[in-house]
Amino acid sequence: MVRTGPQRAAPRRGGVALGVLGLMLLAFFSIVFMLGRPGTLKSFNEFVHHPFDPHPIGIDKRHKEITPTPAPSSAANSTTAAAGNVTSVAKLTSVANATAAPSKANATQGATAAPATGKEEDEEDDGKITKLDDEYKPTREMVQRIAQNGYLMVTWANYHYFDFVKTWVTHVKRVGVTGYIVGAMDDHLLREMIKLDYNCFSMKSGLTLGDFGWGSATFAKMGREKIRLISIFLNLDVNVVIADVDVLWLRNPLPYFERYPEADILTSSDNMWATVEDESLERWPEAASAANIGIMMFRKKSLDFVTKWIEIIEADDKVWDQNAFNDLFRRGIQLLHPPNKNLFLGYDGTLTMGILPVSIFCSGHTMYVQRLGQRLGLQPYAVHGTFQFSGTPGKRHRMREFMLYDDPPEYYDHSVGFVSFDVSLWVATKGAVEGWGASFAISSVVLKRALVVPELWCGLDRWWAPHAGRIPGAKFDLPFACPLDHVLDLENGIMRSFPEDIYGPKTEIREYSFFNNSRMSDAVRADRVVVELCKAGTPDCSDGKEPAKLLTDGGVRRVRVQESLPSAALETALSAVKSAKVLHFSTMANALGPFSDPAVATRFYERLKLYGSIWCCVLAHPGHIHYDLLWDMPHRDKFQRVWNGTWQTLTGP
Repeated sequence: MVRTGPQRAAPRRGGVALGVLGLMLLAFFSIVFMLGRPGTLKSFNEFVHHPFDPHPIGIDKRHKEITPTPAPSSAANSTTAAAGNVTSVAKLTSVANATAAPSKANATQGATAAPATGKEEDEEDDGKITKLDDEYKPTREMVQRIAQNGYLMVTWANYHYFDFVKTWVTHVKRVGVTGYIVGAMDDHLLREMIKLDYNCFSMKSGLTLGDFGWGSATFAKMGREKIRLISIFLNLDVNVVIADVDVLWLRNPLPYFERYPEADILTSSDNMWATVEDESLERWPEAASAANIGIMMFRKKSLDFVTKWIEIIEADDKVWDQNAFNDLFRRGIQLLHPPNKNLFLGYDGTLTMGILPVSIFCSGHTMYVQRLGQRLGLQPYAVHGTFQFSGTPGKRHRMREFMLYDDPPEYYDHSVGFVSFDVSLWVATKGAVEGWGASFAISSVVLKRALVVPELWCGLDRWWAPHAGRIPGAKFDLPFACPLDHVLDLENGIMRSFPEDIYGPKTEIREYSFFNNSRMSDAVRADRVVVELCKAGTPDCSDGKEPAKLLTDGGVRRVRVQESLPSAALETALSAVKSAKVLHFSTMANALGPFSDPAVATRFYERLKLYGSIWCCVLAHPGHIHYDLLWDMPHRDKFQRVWNGTWQTLTGP
């Protein structure tokens, strides 16, 4: 195995092109894909980039993912070379890629969609107040009845996020919080929550029943609704714990907040590193990155602050609510003398404030990427789905990878079954791993099963701006176990619906932790057959002319299949075990030869083009690199650029 180490060059003028090329090559050569332990991997600590952007959230709009849909007439032609070389399917490889900024969410895999309402998902709410809204408006009596030790934990959502609401409430109840309430932004969600006997109220926003879309006008309006909620409940004489619906509570935070009775406001943070190694509040000003308003606690004294906050964002609809919060609390900031529990004075010295520790009130980066709490031996209280890619599908998949998402039982079964496979190597050739494309083809095209994607390892972090290996300020070893949204476009690629007459069947996927989840039934987990690849002519090695012989060794069921069989022959060989719920391949290298039907190959390649996302960024304009899962074969990519089978680093488009 060959690895290329980092090369540091002294800064010089006129060397931008070489620097860009070096970083691009470094990114591509460093991406890894394996199952194993971090201890076996090389550390890349010399890549740490020290300058820090205090506002890392919000710049994702600079690099919106582009997913052109070719016209049907071009679909048959754009992969002419690929279809003529159908034997290349066994060589299709994953190329570690990066960011797709959130945009409108599409179909979600698995049984997580909200119940049908008889209306289109994005239909505007008529905004009229109904009898139901009157019955479920927040009142002092309602709030005082629900509050727990003087605290009320609040979130809100529209019907599009009903599955997130159910997951949020499941976690809240599991950790022992009874004093919670969920605001329904439309009657559809309100009715569903009433059926489930949730603590809920109507906030009848009239915004949309669909995805808010990060950075959109609707997203901004939704933020204003959130701040009004804080004011409403403070006026009803409770301490308010406000949390976005993509926050998952892992421990009851109320005893933690009670440690700081003098605090008027506690807030989570986008800080990339911990200034403390225990459960203390972060130290100010070391932890002076942007406060993140996804998790906050307010006491009654902060009401004037909240009122001013509302006035600012109401006066200018271009002001982002989080920026307004940061500007306000930093105004006239003062340290306490003598120091007291890392608290400080904000808002012209009138409020006592604190920054919640990023290791246990986690962002999507400190939890899912850095695993900071785990490294410090701490148990997180919460994780917020920030610093992630692929929009709402990306959030769901990260929760699923950590076994935190509340999927229904049917998600853990499949009408046909599942395909899984071992990955024991990381390959330094162009960042590729043999078997990536083959696994997609075998699962979706040949066997019509869902693919359990193995744990992914990345050599470089992802961000929305130039960096040198990690998000500036982050401290963790490279390479690292990375979320799937670091590599594939889940929102506009894998989980999006495309016409099957052009793109072939959709690839259903499951997360790498799927079989370890306690929700998985023993019946499905145990119904497993190992598929071993073998050389032609070796004992019990099926050539695909007839079903493979089922063997049993030490209680393990297995079949032996000749490597590089055409798709039809592989399907025949595995028909012997088609009733098994899990077909586990010992490797995907050479697991599939040519497609038996060139038209099927063409459609598959068209779909595979859309699965790669982008890695961001080198210091250039544009600075992102689109990764191409067909990198090693002649083809036209999704931008209709012609490739002859030799990959090179190109930024943009």
